[in-house]
Amino acid sequence: MKVKYYFLKALFWLLSKVPFWFYHGLSSFIGFLFIRLKLYRYKVVMDNLSKSFPDKSEQEIKKIAHQFYYHFTDLIFESIKAFGFSKKTIKKRYKFNANAEVQKLMDEKKSIAFILPHFANWEWATQGVNFMVPRNQPLALIMYKPLKNQVMENLIKENRSRFPGNYLFPKNNAYREVIKHKDQHFLLGFAADQSPANVYNSYWMEFLGRDTGVFFGVEKFSKKFNLVPVYAHVKKVARSRYEVDVEVITTNPSETAYGYITEKHMKFLEADIDENPHLWLWTHKRWKRNKPADYDEKRPQEQ
Repeated sequence: MKVKYYFLKALFWLLSKVPFWFYHGLSSFIGFLFIRLKLYRYKVVMDNLSKSFPDKSEQEIKKIAHQFYYHFTDLIFESIKAFGFSKKTIKKRYKFNANAEVQKLMDEKKSIAFILPHFANWEWATQGVNFMVPRNQPLALIMYKPLKNQVMENLIKENRSRFPGNYLFPKNNAYREVIKHKDQHFLLGFAADQSPANVYNSYWMEFLGRDTGVFFGVEKFSKKFNLVPVYAHVKKVARSRYEVDVEVITTNPSETAYGYITEKHMKFLEADIDENPHLWLWTHKRWKRNKPADYDEKRPQEQ
């Protein structure tokens, strides 16, 4: 186990030193193969895009799908490059734009719910979020889904927390970890755009023209622990270069109506997708579950 761990750690470190220009060329070639041979969930991507943008022609849908695959293969190599990032590199390539409102929250030691969907580049966010504000940077509590392969689990967890200020924990321990850190100044990271397994423990709304079940965790945690919900708008400004604009949803989460926070952050995502549809993760089956007819009767009462 240890031999395999150190071998892979050294391998990923060496691969991270390969220059971007080489990976960009390799990424373009692999992206072309994905498109040409219709590999890796090509039908799922086309179906998701067609149903999300019914007014677009088949040619327009194909263009978005092809742009998506070229971006997707970029992400693969960007994840490898992250194993060798310095602080200077991550701050340059995943840049958080100055935000006076968020800085004020940090100066006041307000903890936040940080919402970052699977848009543009989410892997680099686990490192880049350490440099969100110039001063009073909060402890980053990052939820993740543990891998079955223990060696890869250790490597990825170590890489994501390679800069001081990150604390990773299995997502099933979220309540326990927030309570444990409640007296500290922290941000709690959420990726709230996947399909919830439990159709009743979901918030249902219209998203991209379809009835969609949404994780309610952002709103639940924001209200229960008085976390200020903050959404991250990520832009791909050039190949392997991103800029992040953060937007406060509300500074008084407990005073908002049921569903307000959830609707707000999903509408932010919808607007980002409309502007750059190829940057969202279209390979996942977002709409594989339907809203049950008895949802209103059976949904958790605490919602």
